[in-house]
Amino acid sequence: APIGITLMVKGMIISGTLLSEREYLDTLSELMQQQVRDALALLPEEDREAAESAFDFRDLTEDFYPDDRDDDDDDSPPEPLFYLHLRNPVIVSPQPVVSFSSGIFPVMRIRLANVDGWMLGASMPEDLDDFMRGNGGNDIKH
Repeated sequence: APIGITLMVKGMIISGTLLSEREYLDTLSELMQQQVRDALALLPEEDREAAESAFDFRDLTEDFYPDDRDDDDDDSPPEPLFYLHLRNPVIVSPQPVVSFSSGIFPVMRIRLANVDGWMLGASMPEDLDDFMRGNGGNDIKH
């Protein structure tokens, strides 16, 4: 099930849905390769494929993901992670609210070292509207 998260990053409040690194790189690769296909539609197929391969980011993972890993093998600690990945990020604060959900690239990569605080649950833009009008009371939707 998707997990919403709200992050405090250097004075900004950013909210979205967590993605795995693989999902992020797959999405980014697919979106970039589609842009290349559209932009270079008149070129020969071989040239288009070469250009598309330059925008395949799937192998740029922080983690090593062995295909034959035994899940019961917990002897080695997990590799440290340096980034979080969000789908449909919304910058809730500072004002005005900025949503990237309908943009060309609805994914975001955030360096973990830049996160000052977090809470589970995505903050919805309508929460902010209620708050600004004074209608929110103590009801916070997450």
